[in-house]
Amino acid sequence: MTSQPKTSLKTLSGSTMRRLRNTPSYFFLIWRWSMWLYALVTTLYSPLSNTPIMHVLLVITFLQTLTVTLYAPVLQIFLPNLPRLRAMRTARQTAQRRQPLAEDEDADIMTPLASTHNRYWDVAFYALDVVICGLVMYFGVSGVTPAFGDGSLFYRYGISTIFAAALAYRYRGGLAAALGFELFVLLGVVLPPFNANPGNTPTVIDYVGSLVDAPVVALLSAYVATLLKNYTQSKRREQDNARTQQALVRVSETLIRGAHDRQQLLQTSASQMRQGGHFQRLVIALVETSAEDDDEPQEHEQAQVQEQVQNLRYIEADVDVPTVLLPSKDEAPFQRVLQSGKKLIMFEPLHEPENKGYFLARLYIPLLKDGRVQLILAAEGRRQAPFNEKQEKFLTISGTQLLLVLDNLRLTEQTIRLAGAAERGRIAREIHDGIAQLVYMLSLNAETSATQARRIAEASEEDAELINPLAARLENLVTISKQALWETRNYMFNLKPLMSGSTTLEQMISNQLREFQAISGLATYLEIDSQNGTTTSEGKSKGKSEGDTGVQVRRSRHYAQVGTAIFRIVQEALTNAYKHAEATQIQVALHQRTNGIEVTIRDNGRG
Repeated sequence: MTSQPKTSLKTLSGSTMRRLRNTPSYFFLIWRWSMWLYALVTTLYSPLSNTPIMHVLLVITFLQTLTVTLYAPVLQIFLPNLPRLRAMRTARQTAQRRQPLAEDEDADIMTPLASTHNRYWDVAFYALDVVICGLVMYFGVSGVTPAFGDGSLFYRYGISTIFAAALAYRYRGGLAAALGFELFVLLGVVLPPFNANPGNTPTVIDYVGSLVDAPVVALLSAYVATLLKNYTQSKRREQDNARTQQALVRVSETLIRGAHDRQQLLQTSASQMRQGGHFQRLVIALVETSAEDDDEPQEHEQAQVQEQVQNLRYIEADVDVPTVLLPSKDEAPFQRVLQSGKKLIMFEPLHEPENKGYFLARLYIPLLKDGRVQLILAAEGRRQAPFNEKQEKFLTISGTQLLLVLDNLRLTEQTIRLAGAAERGRIAREIHDGIAQLVYMLSLNAETSATQARRIAEASEEDAELINPLAARLENLVTISKQALWETRNYMFNLKPLMSGSTTLEQMISNQLREFQAISGLATYLEIDSQNGTTTSEGKSKGKSEGDTGVQVRRSRHYAQVGTAIFRIVQEALTNAYKHAEATQIQVALHQRTNGIEVTIRDNGRG
C-alpha cells in the first residue's frame, strides 16, 4: 500500500520545500524556545532564582519570542494570511533574487527575523533584539554564580540574538551583535545589577568564557550562513544553466520542425524564446529591405517600385497579463537599435498602483550579418532589476540559431527559384530549337507555296479557277502558321527569365517588338521618353545605345518586377492588335519617370 502525502504540506511547492531545507530559521527559533524553557524550568525549580524579577523577565522573553516567531519569514509560508504578516514581507530578498524564481529554482536563504522595505528599520529591529536580550541577560542573575555573563539564566537565550544577526548579515552583523552583547556582559562585571548575590567572586575562567563565547558564536554562525549562501547560489547557477540548455534545445527543435514555414517558424520560435527566458513579452523584428536587393525577383509577385529603405516586420509573443501591467510595444527603441547596431538595455519605473515596487525591464539584441542588422530580439518584463548577462546570452544564442535557419530557408527558396528559372530556360530553348523552328519552316514553306500558286494562276487563266482556291488556303495556312509561331514565341517568353544579367527594360521591350515585327510583318515603332532625353526608333531600333551608363543599368534593374508586368501588358496588346484589329502599324511609347513608368500602345486598326 502506497503512502499518502501529508495533508499539512500538500499545498507547498517543491521550491518552497527546498527553501525550507536551506534556511537556518528553524535552528534559530528552536534554540530561542529551548533556552526560554530552560530558563523557565530553572526559575521554577530553583528557590534562589524564583523571584519576582525573574518572573518579569520570563514574561518579557516569552512575549519577545512569541512576537519573533509570529513575524519570522519562515512562518509566513505556513500562515500567509496572518494579520500584518503580508505588510512585513521583505522587499530586499525579492530584489536580491534579480528575477522571478522558477519552480525548480532554489530561493535565497530567509532571514531569521522579519524584514521590511527599509533596511534602516531592519537594523533597528536587530539592534532592539540585541538590547532586549542583553538586558534580560544582565538582570537574570538572581541566585546564580557568577552574577554576570554565562552565569545568567538568560545567557544562552541571549546568544540567539547573535545567531539572528549573523545569519542575516553574515560576519558584519554577527560581530556587531556580539560586540553589543559583550557590552552588557562587561556592564555586569563593572556594575552588577541590584538583584545580584553579594560576595560573588568570579574566576578567570568565568571572565574568559563570558567574553569569548559571543564572538565565537558569531563567527561560526556567519560561516555557516556563508556556506549556505554559496551552496544556494551554486545550485541556482547549475539550475539556470540546465534550464537555459533545455530552453535552447526546445528552441532548436522548434527551428528544425518549423524550417519549412517561415511565419509559423517565427511565431513558434518567439513563443519558445519567451518561455525559455522567462520573459513576459518577446518580439522578433525582421529587417526587410526593398526588392532591389533580391537577386532574382519573383515574376508572379505584385510589382512595386520602392525606395531603398529598411522596414521592420514584428512577430510578437506575450504572456496573458493585464494590459496595465505590461505597456504596449514602443517602436522607437527598435529604430535606435537598427541605426546604431548595438544592444539596448532599458529599465523604467512603472507608476501604476498595480506595479508598485516593479519596473519595466527591456532588452534589445541586434543580430548582424555582413555588417547589417538582420534581426532584432526584444524582451520585456515586470522586474525589480534589469536583465543581466544570462538573458542576453540566451537571446544571442537562440537568435543566432534562428537567423541561421532563416538564412538557410532563404537560400533554399532562392535555389528553388533558380532551379525553376533554369528549367524554364531549358524548356524555352527546347521550344526555340524544336517546335519554333518547325513552325517557322512550315510558315516559310506555306508562304512560298502560296506565292508560287499565285504566279501559276496569273500565268494561266485556264488553271486560275483551280489554283485560286488552293492559293487562298495556302495564304490562310500562312496566317495560321504565323499565329502559331507568335503563340510559340509567347510561350517561350513566359518560360524564360525576362530580365537577367545587364538586360534593361528598354532592351526587353525593343527585343519584344523586333520579334513581333519579324513574325507578324506589321511595322512597329518604339518611343522611349526618360529623364535623359527622348529616343525614337523604327523597326530594328533598340532604344538606348550599348554605351548606356551604369547608373541607367542599375536603375532599369531596379524596375525588374515592373518590367515584367509591362512586358505582359505589351505582349497582350500586340496579340490583340495582330488577331483582331487588322492594323498595319503599332506604336509603343515608354515614359520613364522618377516615381513611375507609363506605357502607351496605339495601332491604326479598326479598334
